Amino acid sequence: MLIRKNTKAFKTILEILSACSDRPDREQLIRLYVTKAGQTIRERISVEGIEGGAGVFYEMGYQAVLGNLKSSNHQLHQSDEIPGLYFFHSSSNKVWDETPFEFDEAVKKEFASLPELPVVRKKEKAEKFVFPAPKVKPEAKTEKKDKKESKPAKKKAGPAKENGEEKKPAKVVALWPKQPDYNLKHEIHFTGLERIIVRQAQLAKKDILNYYDKISEYLLPYLKDHPQVIHLYRDGQPGTPISSLEALKKNSPEEIPEWLETATLGKGKSQEQLLLCNDREHLLFYAQLGCLAFHPGHARIKSPDSPDYLILVIESPGYELAKAVNVAVAANEIFTGLQLPSSVKTDGASGLHVYIPLDSKSNFEASKNVAEYLCRLIGLKIPGLVTIKGSDNQSYGKVSLDYQINEPGYAVVAPYSLVINQSANVATPVRWEEVTEGLSAESFSHETIFQRLKEKGDPFEGLSKKKVNAEALLERLEENYSFLF
Repeated sequence: MLIRKNTKAFKTILEILSACSDRPDREQLIRLYVTKAGQTIRERISVEGIEGGAGVFYEMGYQAVLGNLKSSNHQLHQSDEIPGLYFFHSSSNKVWDETPFEFDEAVKKEFASLPELPVVRKKEKAEKFVFPAPKVKPEAKTEKKDKKESKPAKKKAGPAKENGEEKKPAKVVALWPKQPDYNLKHEIHFTGLERIIVRQAQLAKKDILNYYDKISEYLLPYLKDHPQVIHLYRDGQPGTPISSLEALKKNSPEEIPEWLETATLGKGKSQEQLLLCNDREHLLFYAQLGCLAFHPGHARIKSPDSPDYLILVIESPGYELAKAVNVAVAANEIFTGLQLPSSVKTDGASGLHVYIPLDSKSNFEASKNVAEYLCRLIGLKIPGLVTIKGSDNQSYGKVSLDYQINEPGYAVVAPYSLVINQSANVATPVRWEEVTEGLSAESFSHETIFQRLKEKGDPFEGLSKKKVNAEALLERLEENYSFLF
C-alpha cells in the first residue's frame, strides 16, 4: 500500500524517524532490515541479528530511511503481506523492496500525541546472520617435489555451469562506509558519517570532520595549551559543559583512548585532569564524539592565573547583528582613544567578540575589572543602545555587553570553530574596517572560509604582538575616569 507524502500518516512517520535520530534507544523503537537485490520484502535480514558491525549497518540503514523519506525519487509503502512492515520503491527501480523498517509497540506510547500513528509490530527473535567472508587465495607453494612423487597434472576444471549456462562468481561488496583518510598518528574509527547534523544546511558528520581536518592549521593555535570546555551535541542541542577527563568518561558514548592528552590542575581531592586539544588527532576525536564547536579557556595551562586576553561580548537581541556592529564601532573609537590594541570576531550568530591581548603579569581579577570599566565607558557613549549584563537597567531591545566572561573556567567559541545553529556558521575574525552595516555572520561558512583566508589571511595573526598589562591599565582607567561613575 502506497503512503503518499502529503498525508498525515507520512508526516507522522517522518516526524518519528527524525525525532529518534539521536535517541540512544532508537534501535528499540525502530527496527531495520536488509533486503537482497532482486528479492521481495519477505527475503530480509534483521540488522539486529547481523554478527559483526551491526551498529554500522544500523546507522547506514537509518540514514538511508531518512534520506528516502525526504527524497522525491522514493515512495513509501506499507507491506500488504506483513502488516507493520514499511519499505520504499525508487522511481528508477520498482522491482525490489528497499530499506525495510518497522516500529516497536513502544512508539504508540512515546508519540501518542501525533495523528495517524503507524502500524506497529511485536518484536520477534532476530535470527543470527553472518555475511560470507571473501575467499582468500592460498599462497603458491615454491617447494620442489621429487620427480618420483610427481603425478600427472589434473585437467583444469572449467567454470561452473547451471542449466547449461556459465555461472559467474558472486561479487564481494563492502557494506560499510569507507573511513576517511586524515593521515593521523593514532587510529580513530569514525561512525555516523552520513548522519545529517545540521538539517537546514544539510551538513553531515563527514562534512564537519572534513572541515576540522582542513581548518586545523588555523584553529589549533587558539586551542593549543588551553583547557577545553566541550559540549557533546544531542538532538542538535549542546549537552552539559565538559572540561575534565572524568566528566568526559561519564558522558562519552565511546571509550576514551589512552593517548588522549590532559593536564593536571589542583591538588588532593580538588585535582582534575583537564582536557586539551593540541593536535588534529584530538580535534577530530572530539568531533567524532559529538563536540561540534570548540571553546578554549582564556589562560594557558602553564599559567592558569594569567589570561592571554580579556574579552568583551557584544550580543544583539534576536538576530540583529547590525545593532552589535553599531556598538562595536563605538567601542573601537574608545579603544583607539585609549591606545589599546584590539581585534574582533563574529560569534557565528548575532554577536561580536572583542579581544584585548594581555601580558603574562596580568591576572583574572584585574582583567575582569578592566573589562567592566570599558563596558561602562561604552554605555556612557551610547546609553540608549546598550545594557550591561547583570545590571538592573532595562534591557529589552538593547545590545548586551558582557564583561563577566573574564573569569577562570569560562570560555568562548574559538576563532574558526563552527557554531552549530541553523546555518552552521564559522566564528570568524574580521578586520575593524569590515565591521560595517553589511557585516553578516551567514557570510562566513565552512564552504566560504577557506577562500577568505586565501584572499585576506588571518586577521588575528598579529593578536599578541602588542600586549597590555591589566593592572596598569586598570590604574589608569580609575585615575582618569572613575569620577564618571
